[in-house]
Amino acid sequence: MDINTNNMKLNLNKSKIVEKDEKWIEQDIIVPDNMPDAIKIISISSIPYINDIEINNGRAKVVGKINYSVIYRANDDEMNIRGLNASYPYTVNIENSNIKNKEDVVVDSKLKNIIYSLPNERKIAIKNEICFEINIDEKVTVDIIKDFQKCDDIEFNKCKNSFNNIKERKRCIISSNEDIMLPKEASAVYEILKVCPRIKDTEYKESYNKLMLKGIIEISLLYIGENRNICNEKVEVPFSSMVELENISDNSQFKIEYCIRDLNVRINPDIDQKTLNVDFKIESNVTMFEMEEIEYIDDFYSRTRDLNYEVNDIDIAANRYSSEKEINISESVSDIIPENHRLIEYSLDTAGILPVLDNNTIKVNGVAKLNIITQNKDTNELENKTIDIMIDQSFPVEDSWKNSNVNIKVKDVRLNVIQNGNNLDIKITIYLEVNVENVLKINSINKIEDAPIDLKDISSINIYVVKPGDSIWKIAKKYKTSMENIIRTNKLENPDLIDIGQKILVIR
Repeated sequence: MDINTNNMKLNLNKSKIVEKDEKWIEQDIIVPDNMPDAIKIISISSIPYINDIEINNGRAKVVGKINYSVIYRANDDEMNIRGLNASYPYTVNIENSNIKNKEDVVVDSKLKNIIYSLPNERKIAIKNEICFEINIDEKVTVDIIKDFQKCDDIEFNKCKNSFNNIKERKRCIISSNEDIMLPKEASAVYEILKVCPRIKDTEYKESYNKLMLKGIIEISLLYIGENRNICNEKVEVPFSSMVELENISDNSQFKIEYCIRDLNVRINPDIDQKTLNVDFKIESNVTMFEMEEIEYIDDFYSRTRDLNYEVNDIDIAANRYSSEKEINISESVSDIIPENHRLIEYSLDTAGILPVLDNNTIKVNGVAKLNIITQNKDTNELENKTIDIMIDQSFPVEDSWKNSNVNIKVKDVRLNVIQNGNNLDIKITIYLEVNVENVLKINSINKIEDAPIDLKDISSINIYVVKPGDSIWKIAKKYKTSMENIIRTNKLENPDLIDIGQKILVIR
């Protein structure tokens, strides 16, 4: 005979899996025929982008491209500093048994290391070490029992938890092609040397069953100006998109993540040398959920029958939230700028920083590499240097993070470097994103049936000695009686406090 229950379906995330896979990608940059020979490489930066992912039997085939910004000394008496911007495709395979469904997998890429050489004046050989972060976020439907219908002989244990009940997940690409004007006072662009983009100031607005996403791509630009001087400018490219979602309510909450999947910056000579053409693709991942506090049955048994059922134990991320932490570093470096040089560009490589959770402390250790480019005021020659910034900081975890899965990553960096003669004053703010998920083991139960019970092996009177991990609930379940019966028989004032070795009288 089937046992009737009142059930509730929840759409939840399984406990998130975050793994990393590092790949070396070798590529050769060929100097175009319309550009002078390269004598010396001054600086190379690369940005790996992911354009597509194919999933097949525990494997992700990642297809993308690497954008390079090369600054080199040229075999050209008139103009000895040149910039070369190039893109080259790549394909890598990532093996991971947890990869099953493309909708559940998000892969991000980040440059970890770069090695380059100049075999001849027309070819630059590059090895990129790319770190691919694989985020596997599987959604599952869980059937939980709220109550039993007309079953007086069933004992059950209820608990209450908060859940992020997922209503909808949507992934979309925001793409556009925009012409952006440099500021009026800026020098016109002769040649682009380096491009560094980042997303900032994101926001969203609800409108009926739509979500308006907005943000800005800030592009730091290093270029050769019209008078052959080296210039720095920042330009902002706004982006927006409308995402359609079903059944947005007053209780709806949203988690939105962005990642640049492609970006190219070019001079638009059809307009003028102060207009840049920017085409980009941004991936947005939107999760709409409602926070619900739900009381449900997590264990049960019958005092008079055997109950047979199918059970599937699932580790569920009951709820998730993010917190941001700041690390502030101030450092002065003496005698690093050569005489008669000026600082023209700087950037910070945080690939060597590893935030980890150690017991109840978040530790941030490693080496951040400050890359600077200086220019000789007399000869206009450029020089590239790397300064190691040692980072060793820690802070205690919050009480709400304990007994949770915690994933920490560097979200953003603010950097301010001021030249003071031959010295540098450096101020760094590293923003850490701490993602916390409270993991629960949920019993998803299907088709409960009963069968006659054999009580021959259970005496009517028993003396039970408490063992580690025991509770009154477990003892009652073992002897097919009720908690109330045990509590009353043993005159327990606090049934939650029983000691190992304590004797419990059980009368059926």
